[in-house]
Amino acid sequence: MFDLLRVLSLDDPPSDGEAHLLRLRRPPRACDEALTGTTRQWLRRLPPGRRPMRLCLRFPRVANRIAWCWSDPVLAEQALDDLLIDRRGGREGFPKAIVMELRRLRDAIARH
Repeated sequence: MFDLLRVLSLDDPPSDGEAHLLRLRRPPRACDEALTGTTRQWLRRLPPGRRPMRLCLRFPRVANRIAWCWSDPVLAEQALDDLLIDRRGGREGFPKAIVMELRRLRDAIARH
């Protein structure tokens, strides 16, 4: 995910599409840039082959969200589906390696 706030210049007003995306996303928080303690514990509990290390390095905010949902299989499944399925249209999407990690997590929670 890219941060539109970093891409947009303060001198250029956002286009209608960019402004819409900015309204959909909550304002950034300090915890978005690093893994939380909850996420670190979640990672340690996962089998080594299921740990989404690339996701954690590139998108800690997303990893934090998944870790927060993990104890509720229905909520975790929905969170992963929301990341893997573009329901809003026009999303950039994750790199292939991260999609593979998300799918492994989705398979794990579906079996749970």
